[in-house]
Amino acid sequence: MTPPAHDLGTMPAPGALSRSNGGAFALPSLRPSAVTLARWSRAATPMAFLAPFIILVGVFTYWPLIDLVYLSFVRMNPFGPDAFVAMDNYAGVISNTQFRDAAVNSLIYIFGSIPLKVVLPLAVAVFIWTMSARLGNVYRSVLFVPTLLSFVVVAIIWIWMLNPVMGLLQTVISPFGLRLPNLLSNRETAIHVIIFVSSWKVIGFNVLLYLAGLSAIGKDYIEAMRLDGANDWTIFRKLIVPLLSPTIFFVAISTVVFTIQQVFTPIDIMTGGGPLNATTNIFYIVYQYLFESFNVGYSAAGTVLIFLFLGFLVAIKIAVLEKRVHYH
Repeated sequence: MTPPAHDLGTMPAPGALSRSNGGAFALPSLRPSAVTLARWSRAATPMAFLAPFIILVGVFTYWPLIDLVYLSFVRMNPFGPDAFVAMDNYAGVISNTQFRDAAVNSLIYIFGSIPLKVVLPLAVAVFIWTMSARLGNVYRSVLFVPTLLSFVVVAIIWIWMLNPVMGLLQTVISPFGLRLPNLLSNRETAIHVIIFVSSWKVIGFNVLLYLAGLSAIGKDYIEAMRLDGANDWTIFRKLIVPLLSPTIFFVAISTVVFTIQQVFTPIDIMTGGGPLNATTNIFYIVYQYLFESFNVGYSAAGTVLIFLFLGFLVAIKIAVLEKRVHYH
């Protein structure tokens, strides 16, 4: 018999209820449907592929960062539990005259490298961009060779070249009765030598970055501006710089972040932070805290301060430069 119309909404679906052997009605199965399993599988598949990467980043990047912050608040005891010292490590680092000198030198390294690592590569890249393809490739190769060398090799080469007794530069100028001063032993010149050596090493890489950005600029724009009577300086200022501003922004931020790291090896090999702390920087001081003084707390606190220091500089750079970047 067909049930009344008002009871249709409450009727179970066909096969939803079935009698068990004892005569009672059995509950419907709680197993997920095939559609639900397929949906879960689609959602879980990307996570399964990402899981190894997430685990590696978590174990080798974020966990060390968390442990670093912890170490900056304790004094390690190899024979017992670590002693919590609150902000004592930070106070000790900041009150250290050597660390303050290193912070000032770090600013000199960063702002002294900008003309050589940001501005000069831009001019060189534009110059190469205007050449023929064959000649431009030669210049690219020559400029990129120092980038392929390690900083250790570069530092040793420049120590030999700048040697005031038997160095290459002294050999070149000695027939003219000139004598090369000991630039690495002079407090006024040593830091500038380190800046020059680190910039010489990476300038070719930045030139290639600029050339990659210039390759996206059509020569038709330049021809149109020349028809309107624009000279080379106007084309560079009104066309090339605005269209290349994202690359300039990237190179500038990279210079701020990596400069004090890039000068570490030249400092260690060429001057050892001297003379009289004239060439040390905060990266090198943290290295000395850990591997020479074996002061883990000071080293961790100094590393956290480096992170905050670079983050502050990058935030300023972004605030100043981001509004001048043209992405379209």
